[in-house]
Amino acid sequence: MTDLLLVRHAQATHNLEGRWEGWGATPLTEEGQCQAQALARRLASWVPAITCLHTSPLLRAWQTAEPIALGIQVTPIAHEGLREIDFGQVSGQTRESFQQTMPDVYARWQDRTDLTFQFPGGEQRSAFFQRVGRVLDEIVGQHRGERVIVVSHGGTLRAALAHLFPETMGDWWAYDLHNASLTHVRVGERGHTLVALNDCRHLEST
Repeated sequence: MTDLLLVRHAQATHNLEGRWEGWGATPLTEEGQCQAQALARRLASWVPAITCLHTSPLLRAWQTAEPIALGIQVTPIAHEGLREIDFGQVSGQTRESFQQTMPDVYARWQDRTDLTFQFPGGEQRSAFFQRVGRVLDEIVGQHRGERVIVVSHGGTLRAALAHLFPETMGDWWAYDLHNASLTHVRVGERGHTLVALNDCRHLEST
């Protein structure tokens, strides 16, 4: 049994501004830094101890991972496969501006079951899901029987959950994952168990 602790990065500047950001280097806000510290304190006291931390290399994820890694005394491992989906020309836009400037693309994007959808100049949904599935299988394969933290992004973690629980693939977008939330999955040879989803108890004092 492998315990996967899936962490969405703490609040970043684009979250505060209501903008979409794919691969851009947006930093954590001051509140986001406090969230990351609160999460680090909680994970440092995890029993049994956490043995490894994989993170997206994007700035907001890395800044979330750093205090966690310090608290559990491991070196964070950056993994390109854990990046958010590449929004291409939609990066930097709000949902409203996306709808206004690209109405046809926006209409297609709303059909979440359309895995052939591709952001202009960005990534196709099906390729994104395949990328996330590959990296998740790789991480689990490397750390069987261990407790592993994965720090990533909302879209990436939703794709990860859809990969682990394929019966939910039809409504993968419905997973509600807040900034600095913790989702716990036990991965087993005969099936997986969702222990906690979007756990934010550590943020109550921030």
